[in-house]
Amino acid sequence: MRTHAVEEYPRFPWESAGRAGSWSWNVSTKTFVLWGRGDDRPRRAEPGAGATAPDATRWRIHPQHEQRYLEQVAAAVRERTDWDIEYRLLLPNGTTRDIQSIAHPVFDTRGSLVEYVGMEIDTTERKRTDEALRESEARFRTFVDHAADGFFLHDNEDQGRILDVNRRACESLGFTREELIGKTAMAFDNWLTPAQLMRIGERVIAGEEFAFETRHIRKDGSDFPVEINIRPIFHGGRRWGLSLARDITERKQAERALNESHDLLRAVTEGTPDAIYAKDLQYRYRMINSAGARFLGKAVVDVLGKDDGELLEPAAAQAIRERDLRILVTGQTETFEETVTTRGATRIFLSTKAPYRDRQGNVIGLVGISRDVTDMKRLEADFRQAQKMDAVGRLAGGIAHDFNNLLSVIIGYSELLFNQLGPDDDKRSLIYEVQKAGERAAGLTRQLLAFSRKQVLKPQVISLNPLLADMNRMLRRLIGEDIALVEVLDPELGMARLDPGQFEQAVINLAVNARDAMKEAGRLTLETRNARVDELYAEQHPEVRPGEYVVVTVSDTGHGMDEATRVRIFEPFFTTKEPGKGTGLGLAMVYGFVKQSDGHIEVQSQPTGGTSFRLFLPRVADTGAALPPAVTDFRVTGGQETILLVEDEEALRTLIREVLQSYGYTVLEARDGEDGLWMARQYTGPIHALLTDLVMPRMGGRQLAEQLSRQRPNLRVLFMSGHSETASLPGGDIAPGAAFVHKPFSPLALAREVRHVLDAP
Repeated sequence: MRTHAVEEYPRFPWESAGRAGSWSWNVSTKTFVLWGRGDDRPRRAEPGAGATAPDATRWRIHPQHEQRYLEQVAAAVRERTDWDIEYRLLLPNGTTRDIQSIAHPVFDTRGSLVEYVGMEIDTTERKRTDEALRESEARFRTFVDHAADGFFLHDNEDQGRILDVNRRACESLGFTREELIGKTAMAFDNWLTPAQLMRIGERVIAGEEFAFETRHIRKDGSDFPVEINIRPIFHGGRRWGLSLARDITERKQAERALNESHDLLRAVTEGTPDAIYAKDLQYRYRMINSAGARFLGKAVVDVLGKDDGELLEPAAAQAIRERDLRILVTGQTETFEETVTTRGATRIFLSTKAPYRDRQGNVIGLVGISRDVTDMKRLEADFRQAQKMDAVGRLAGGIAHDFNNLLSVIIGYSELLFNQLGPDDDKRSLIYEVQKAGERAAGLTRQLLAFSRKQVLKPQVISLNPLLADMNRMLRRLIGEDIALVEVLDPELGMARLDPGQFEQAVINLAVNARDAMKEAGRLTLETRNARVDELYAEQHPEVRPGEYVVVTVSDTGHGMDEATRVRIFEPFFTTKEPGKGTGLGLAMVYGFVKQSDGHIEVQSQPTGGTSFRLFLPRVADTGAALPPAVTDFRVTGGQETILLVEDEEALRTLIREVLQSYGYTVLEARDGEDGLWMARQYTGPIHALLTDLVMPRMGGRQLAEQLSRQRPNLRVLFMSGHSETASLPGGDIAPGAAFVHKPFSPLALAREVRHVLDAP
């Protein structure tokens, strides 16, 4: 045991960190006894040891801690209690140590305070360690509180109750830290069932790291999507659960926007009838829509990963690959037509293809869109053909109109001259030949007018079956005995409104063509049936309207036509027959008659498979209209009536005037409608009839008749024309039932019609 004087105290033996020294201090003798260093076994001081009062060592304490130290010691002595004082020790070398002084009072048997026994503990290193730990914990808390994700520490042995949370968890949920600690996840997540929570706990105990998505409920009742990442941690021999909750609202919104974008793109690509696709550098399909797969006769899954060589015929695949290669090499967008043959069918596509590039601009494939334009190309060809036929028809109609005027003059004057010659006059045979030539020419103009749809029709509501049955004997004589005539007539056939004579002529023309196509024995079939043209068929054949039709089919087993011939067969003067064997107007007449009757004609033919013509004629209700009475009296008488003649062709006007005057009529002449209107106003006497051409410059015949009929209500009207699509009854420019004479006409026919108009009720 050593006793230290005050002056020895600077050699304080407890400089080393982590050391402790025991001491005793006699209260009555003021003797301070040092028992030993912190690594010695405690020993009691021997009697008579030197003593030093503890207050004598005040100079060892750091000035900032001295006053507090003395006050606490004095208070403990005064109250005879323990003390536990922390102070800072100032060492001779100027450094400091943190000391904890602990003392306990000792009393004698009488209860008097004898001494204090205590120890001085160097706590410098411990405080430094505690401070470092506190700083570390503060840094960790700062880091955790500023994390973007919510932090939850769970006790896995107590139903996963929350032991700690960070600030982000509190902010996202709207709870305080105190409100969350002690609760389970069920407090803010009712999307997870108890069974699911139990399963999560089992996985944590098993040491799994996993993630899942759920929704958290805020304190205000609103919810938001979160992604939970859970991992087990080990500390103090226990297993804990650490979960990080990330608010994925923005990600979900982005995913939803992306999905909506994908849905929109899918709707566009799947909703279009066009093929949309993408290929890689090996020409393999990486994407294709359903329409594109259907074009290839496949399902989408059967196309992906394959190239055109595996899907198309070799020639078509090679042509497509060559174009694709050009696009990949040039990097240019191109639009072109492609012909694709698959499943034995050839289709035409209008394709636009462009290089497909990555974000760096490198070409990694190509994208394309292809539209099936096969039907459109066919419609374009049909439209061009229809335009050509219409142009030819207009030309033919114009020629026929002018020609009819000339023929009327030729036939009329030849008939007048013929009637003036005696029976034995040699010139009668010459005039007769002129008349026959004129009549043949008139027949040609009638066919031209039929093609141009400018002939005068006299439509009736009739059933075609009796009409075809009546034609049977004539057709058999026409086609010959080596050709069988077969009739397949629908007993339920509907009624049609058409000109019976023109219909018969159309059937005869078709039968003659069929006979000429069958060099040897064959079969000619006439078939009738009812049919309905739907919207789809009408879309594919714009020249026909949807509705109910009566269909007449004329088929033969003879030599058919190739496509180049088929598209031209209705053109006037086009014929495949030998020179002198045909005019090329027979089928043109059939075409014009059907079109003028608001019908449609369809032709199917193969070079070795015969030909079939189908005539679609509009079906109408049976109106029960009576046929006009047949003409039985062919005698022609004249009269004394006054007739206003309006004709723009001077030669024809002169002929008509001479014919009418020869029958005793008074004739007023005018060269067009306005001239006729002026003449009627100037003429003060009665005008019994108006004989007018329909088509004239300045004012036509219909307008003239309307104005004159208002001025002269009892005026009778007889129209004439060699060219009028409006003369087809009903619904033309002249009223149904109006009197009409078709050019060319003979003087006798004209006189008969004039008398008939004047004598009509």
